[in-house]
Amino acid sequence: MIKIDLTEDLKKQFQENGYLILENFLEQQFIPSLTERFPKLFSGNFETGIEPDEWNWKQGRDPENVTRQICNAWKSDNSIKDLVCHEVLGKACAELMNWRGSRLLQDNVLWKPPGGKTLAYHQDAAYDDWISPQTMMTCWMPLDHVSQEKGTLEYVKGSHLWGLTPPRGQFHSPDDYKKELVNFAEQNNKQIEIQYVEVPAGGVAFHHGYTWHGSGINTSQDNRRAVVAHCVPSDAEFHPTNIGGTARIYKKYKKLNSNELEESFFPILWTKEGYRTNV
Repeated sequence: MIKIDLTEDLKKQFQENGYLILENFLEQQFIPSLTERFPKLFSGNFETGIEPDEWNWKQGRDPENVTRQICNAWKSDNSIKDLVCHEVLGKACAELMNWRGSRLLQDNVLWKPPGGKTLAYHQDAAYDDWISPQTMMTCWMPLDHVSQEKGTLEYVKGSHLWGLTPPRGQFHSPDDYKKELVNFAEQNNKQIEIQYVEVPAGGVAFHHGYTWHGSGINTSQDNRRAVVAHCVPSDAEFHPTNIGGTARIYKKYKKLNSNELEESFFPILWTKEGYRTNV
């Protein structure tokens, strides 16, 4: 389903830039079966009968010109599960981050239609202070050809070395989606160098949880759809005290008197020892 050959040169690129962009990752024959899941998911047709943890756009309820998002669709749809829980994906995330193993913390199904609005520049790990250690690796997999015109993902080169900053400002559809990035750069004397993810359908972009990124308006007449896997170290746990932000959603999976991340909800994808959750 997916394939990757992580050479030492590619690992070095990731370490230097905070991201790695490749044109070939998801095998082409699987793309149609994934894209056909999007209308079903956003209309509330869930294959497993289980609702996703977050469902930020519903057909017939919300404006047509906003970016549509579902979080943890893997619980609702087996095709999404097969992709975001793939062992090769988990191994790539662990090796790029120098972890002994990786587990899925959360997925995103993202659909930016023609005219779809912005997402503010941010750092993914900033939203997961309920996890210890507070780190993350994101694997962004476009199902359509993506370009700057389509409001593709944008990275700030080397920004994973700038440290972690608490999230601020409006996340969905801000008028100035670079505002928080520019403010941070000016206050900390940082230079902004932007890299646009422009790859064919089936490509991939990996990025460090500290890497600043966002996306502009889709000014094309085409959809921009992607499936995203957010991974953390296989030995990550719930933070013992932090309960803010998205913890309000995900700490419902916390065991009594334990900080363990239960594999039924946060499956282990790959470890050096060969263990993974049977999903």
